[in-house]
Parts: sequence; structure tokens; C-alpha cells
Amino acid sequence: MRFSWVLLTATLWSACTARGVNHSTAVTYTLDELWDLETTFWDNFLYPANIQQMQAINSTLFTPDVQGRVDITRVFNGSELNTEYLFGLFADPDHVSLVGVPIAYSITQFSGNGNIASATTVVTFNATSFGNLLIPVTIDTWIMWDANGQIEQYDATFRWFGFLLDTLVDALATSINGTTAEATASLTQLLATTICETHDQYCTGDNQQYSNFSACFDFLTQDIPLGQDYELGRNTLLCREVHEHMVQYDPAMHCPHIGPTGGDYCVNDQTYAEKVLQKYFRKSWIVPGLSDHDDQDIWLAE
Repeated sequence: MRFSWVLLTATLWSACTARGVNHSTAVTYTLDELWDLETTFWDNFLYPANIQQMQAINSTLFTPDVQGRVDITRVFNGSELNTEYLFGLFADPDHVSLVGVPIAYSITQFSGNGNIASATTVVTFNATSFGNLLIPVTIDTWIMWDANGQIEQYDATFRWFGFLLDTLVDALATSINGTTAEATASLTQLLATTICETHDQYCTGDNQQYSNFSACFDFLTQDIPLGQDYELGRNTLLCREVHEHMVQYDPAMHCPHIGPTGGDYCVNDQTYAEKVLQKYFRKSWIVPGLSDHDDQDIWLAE
């Protein structure tokens, strides 16, 4: 039965490709297999399993040319970059960070077709920089796997992230017995100090971005905003907080991201419409066979 379905899927995919629509590959997984692939990713996302993935440099969970998009940040290309950001970002409970390390998850919504699964996962993070606050984070994902069970595309959305940031600031305000404004100022100073210390340690020689610690701190606390919930991929302190975690792995690549220019990641180079309409993915998320709707996928790269 499965063999017949694979043949049918391959036929439909070939027809769509002939019309110029690049759908996902003809591989078809059962729902149980898609569930296993989904949970394998999340099992490895948790701390401390994510350390092993990070140490691999290029996680075998991804294809070499994997494409990824995260709504609050940006797009990430290639297995090395995605390994750093998806696993390395949340792998050190002793380092200052917004949400800390992921310690548990629950998949609350799940559906799949062919080699694509859509899921909602509530991940419990231990926000170690906020007094070991345990905080649930809801992440919506679309994931596409190739015939080897490796992720070749993903699209992730952090649901209610603005509410999450406010909750973290409120927790900090309580811990310092201060106001929201005082907590925001304290968070700004904490993040800036951490980024500048990382810069002084790793961004040396040709990778140096600031003349000294004071220049770094003044820029991060005075010249750019802390950032809103959708600005972790713009010219903000929050964006540089994200990329600061990656500097130790590849200073040449990531030092510019925490510097004044923001590199290619912490910059205001997109309008709202440009972000929404960005043509990025090589393969369509629309299942093969919907021939009357092939022209609907405006995110498909040309």
C-alpha cells in the first residue's frame, strides 16, 4: 500500500515540477515516522543533548544546505549556522541569556503529510539568568525532511514572544524590588556588559569591532534600542544578545554581528512588507497535487 502511494506521490510531484513548481521531494513518510522525526529533533534540542549536537559543528540532523527561518530573528542557511543557532544558543546554563536552557517539551499540535510536519511545541526553559525561572515557550514549526531523514527546510514562529519578554522583565523587577523601567535598565546593562566582555575576549585583531570596553558599552546602551519582540534580527541590543552566544564558535563570522554595523544580521534592511513577502524557500510547503493552487506560494524563491 505504501509503495503504491509513493508511486502516486512521485507522479504528482513530477507533474508539478514540469509546471515550474518546486514542491518537496517525492519521499513519503507515515505519520508515525514523521512523529519520530519530529521528536528526534526536540529530544536533541533539550539541554544537555544540544551540547553534543553543537560539538558536531555540522549536526547530522540537517542537510548541508538546510534553509531555516525564525520569525523573531532572520533566515539561517547551511548546517553549520543552523547548528550554532538552534543548539549552541541554548547550551550553556551558566552564561547570561534571555531564556536559558530547554529542559522539557510537550507537542500539543501535530499534523503531517508526505515529508512535511506542522507542530506546536511548548518548551520549558530554565531561565538561569532570571533566578532559575521555569518558563514555557510556545514554538510553532513547519519542518521538511529529505529521504535520509534530515531536515532540509524549517519555518519557526515563537508565539506570544512579546508577552514572554514582559514576563522576564517583570521577574527581574521583582528580584531587584524595582519598577519595570528600572528592570529594563538593569537588563540593558547586563546584556551590554556580557556582550562587551565576549567582544574583548574573542573579537581581537581583524575581528575587533570596538576600540575598548567603554566604547562598546556606550554604543549598546545609548546608540541603539533594547528592541521589541520582533526585532531580534534588527539593529537592536536584543539581536546582538542572540549573536553574542555564537561569537566563541566562529569569531570571524559573528563578531561583526555584535559590532556597530550589525554585520548582515542585526541591521534594519527590511520593511515590514519586505519581511513578510521575502522569497526564500527552495521548495514549496504546499503539498503536491494541489495543481489549482500552485501560484499561491509567494515565499517560493525564484
